[in-house]
Parts: sequence; C-alpha cells; structure tokens
Amino acid sequence: MTSYKEFQETLRTAGHYETATQNQPHSPVRVKALNSFLYASTILGIVSRCALSRLFRRFDYEEWSNICMASVVFAEKLGGVVTFEGFQQRAAYNGPVVYVSNHMSTLETMVFPTTLISFGKLAIVLKKSLTEIPLVGAAALAVGSIAVTRKNAREDLKTVLEVGAKRLAEGHSVLLFPQGTRQAIFDGKKFNSLGSKLAERAGVPVVPLAVKTDFLQTGKWIRDFGPVDPNKPIRFACGPVLPVSLGARALHDQSVAFIEAKIKEWGLPTA
Repeated sequence: MTSYKEFQETLRTAGHYETATQNQPHSPVRVKALNSFLYASTILGIVSRCALSRLFRRFDYEEWSNICMASVVFAEKLGGVVTFEGFQQRAAYNGPVVYVSNHMSTLETMVFPTTLISFGKLAIVLKKSLTEIPLVGAAALAVGSIAVTRKNAREDLKTVLEVGAKRLAEGHSVLLFPQGTRQAIFDGKKFNSLGSKLAERAGVPVVPLAVKTDFLQTGKWIRDFGPVDPNKPIRFACGPVLPVSLGARALHDQSVAFIEAKIKEWGLPTA
C-alpha cells in the first residue's frame, strides 16, 4: 500500500487489509538492533512531523492520517506482516462511536489515527502529560484529544464523560484504552468500563478493537522504544457495532469477550 488514501479506501470498501503476498518474507527475518533503532526513529519522526505541521497550521485529520501511515509502511519494509480485519462492520454504520481497545505497545497509537479516521473524525483519550509537551501537545489538542491525569480516577471519569460526550456530539468518534497502560497479557478484569459508560451517556454504539502489536515490544529503559521482531505478525481486528440499547454493563462485557476471543485466536496469553 503506497498511500493512506488507498489504505483507508480499502478498509471502507473491503473491510480488511493484508500486506501483499509478494512483500511478505519467505523465511524468518533476523532480529536486528538496527531495525529497533530505525523503527524508533520512525515513531519520533511521526511525532515531530505532527508537531511541525501544527506549528505551520497545516495539521488536520487528513495530515494526521498521512503522517501516521508511515507506521504501517515502515513496519512492512522491515518484514512485518500487517493484517486488518472486520472493518466492514464499522463501514456499515454511519455516525460516531466509542472505540475501546486493548493496549500492547506504542505501535497501535501510531496506527489508529490513519485506520479510524477512515470512518470520520477521531478524538483519542490520552495522558495529560503528553499535551504539555511543546508543539506535540498543541497538535494533539488541535484534533480534539481528551487529556486525563491517570492519577485522579474521579476527575478522569468526569473529564471523559463530559468532554467525550461533547466530542461525540460534534461528530468525533472517541478512542479509549481502558487498560490504562500497555499490557502484554490481556486481563479483562483490568479493562475498565469507562468507554461503555461514555457510550451510554452520549447515546452512541461501542465498537471493540483487538490488537496484536508485540512486533514492537516495551523498552527496558524507554518504554516507548523497545526491540522490534518482524516475525511477529501485526494484527488489528474490528468487532461488531454494539448498540447503546444493550446498556453499559452488556456493552462492556461483550467488548471484553470479543477482545479476549481474538487474543486467544492469535495465540497470545490471557489472564
């Protein structure tokens, strides 16, 4: 895939995407420290380009999509096989939703903008400290990101419910990582119900997303930049559009069940 527009159109029309067969390695790829460095540089490049674009007032959802596409393109160049599935379900629904996803690595935070903007504007719930980084924070806020402290649960709940409902009313979909932090092993008990509560309050559906992104592992010294293993497939799966009429508890339970089932299908451990 050469452009973010082609990638997004594929998700909207076919609902799935996979690295072209001719671009998939025919034998195991050697794990190299250089690859880890190069991918870390790619992530830093994405963040820098977003910040600079905002500085020159060019940063919008199209530019965000374009810049973040590098996370997919470069993963394939390193020998990674990238698969997206189930997005025809999202394409069939016209309107904002609350996305809830498991969180494995920095990789999905780079890939999701390009992926989910295929279906409309996107607001991501993220750590407040990220919005305080010069230029980077301005770029994040320019696209409607919702900042939470992750220190005061009551304050964060209020922020997400109030600001999240406002974003949804404005036509944004909202993406949450209810685990709060990266988890190599999925544990449904640590997957909070904030996304379902927001959906119930705003009167919109919930769409669960499952990710397998251990291609990029958590770093020992810097958590965002760990070893890269191109032999580990990168997978994104979109679940059903769950109607708000189910109620918050059922929305939460069905979201957790979908994600856990996908994690097991992909051969990963669960708690």
